[in-house]
Amino acid sequence: MQLDQALADFLAKEGIFQQMFDVIRLVEQDGHYVCKCNHDGSCSITDETCFSVWGKKHRCANCVSQQAYNENRQHVKFEYAHDRYYFVIARPVWLQGKKYALEFVMDVTTQFTQNKTGEENFVMNLIHELERVSSRDPFTGLFNKKHLLNALTAALQEYQQNIKEDEPLYLAIWDIDSFKQINDTYGHDAGDKILLCVASALQRGIRKEDGITARFGGDEFAILFHNRDRSSCERLLAAIKAEIDSRIHSSMVCNEKICFRVSVSYGLADIHRATTPEAAIHAADQYLYTQKRKVHKNDSSN
Repeated sequence: MQLDQALADFLAKEGIFQQMFDVIRLVEQDGHYVCKCNHDGSCSITDETCFSVWGKKHRCANCVSQQAYNENRQHVKFEYAHDRYYFVIARPVWLQGKKYALEFVMDVTTQFTQNKTGEENFVMNLIHELERVSSRDPFTGLFNKKHLLNALTAALQEYQQNIKEDEPLYLAIWDIDSFKQINDTYGHDAGDKILLCVASALQRGIRKEDGITARFGGDEFAILFHNRDRSSCERLLAAIKAEIDSRIHSSMVCNEKICFRVSVSYGLADIHRATTPEAAIHAADQYLYTQKRKVHKNDSSN
């Protein structure tokens, strides 16, 4: 049985009311949707890309099909393209022994009140707010791990598709030295204040045009640089580290005010040859661990 017939049979078996959706398509992991549902209920095999329908040249940073495929669960999003608003649902499916993402696209433009000329666009503001909330770490206000991975995926795909020349792409990974010991010694309230202090320094030190700053777990932070000059990236990182390391913190321990300093470490890696976001993070992690070993060795020799 051909894939187009297998998809048609699947939709019929699931009882999906196809007229509800403007587009139903089967998306491969690499971003090509190999089969789409026609208005008469039949299905056709195609080699188009899933992002071409939005007028884009590469996969969306918030690709719900890739998320559904990777996480094996349903994902949804709003998309704005060609002056229209779309609601997109993606769910993982297996057909003919192979895993795909099944996308349902609905044009919801007419379901919202039209704005008068000069008025703020309610729908666009709503979409932006939903994207902002879903992409931010609620504690520090920095971008979260999900947003970082999406940004890394989009950036690496530009290299893999030869959109970018063979130029560097820098990722920095940070963590707070002996953070567990800080929590154990001074308490978790002090640890939280340290996290906010580091996040604030990163926000001040890295402008929007410099790159994307994210917290992706515990005391770990990351910067995906837009800047392609390593020395410029190093100067920014060194300045931020100097600010954090020089700050004096205080905490009450056994009714006594204790003053102390903390330090941070970072690793900077050129990741443009990485094949996955995970590989890129691992490469930067190795530089971070190398730096920590150097510091530990110097401390031991003093």
